[in-house]
Amino acid sequence: MNPSPMRAALKLKCPKCAQSNLFTDPNPYHFKKLGDMPVVCPNCALPFTPEPGFYYGAMYVSYALTVAMSVFNFIWVYLLWGFVVAPYLIINSVLLIALFPLFFRYSRSLFLAMVFKIEEAARKRQRH
Repeated sequence: MNPSPMRAALKLKCPKCAQSNLFTDPNPYHFKKLGDMPVVCPNCALPFTPEPGFYYGAMYVSYALTVAMSVFNFIWVYLLWGFVVAPYLIINSVLLIALFPLFFRYSRSLFLAMVFKIEEAARKRQRH
């Protein structure tokens, strides 16, 4: 049974084999190594960067994560204090800045998994 690419993405693992880490350094807060990835999966040889500029698409995933986090923050700040702009802006800004390294890695991981899943479905259609 093949592992789920999205489940592997949430664990920051290869979407094909779910065994190898996508990032060379497991700590996202080591900023010098934040985006360092192996060229291919050491376990199944899936290329982690299929083409130049591949991860520009991950910006859309990052945007969706940022919007979701901002909406979540707005709701809980609204429930605690009502509609007040300053606390929301401060809390949301601090949280988004603090979580940037995680959003960066998860957006890359989820984007790679989505593309892998789409290409895998296309290959299955071509075989039939």
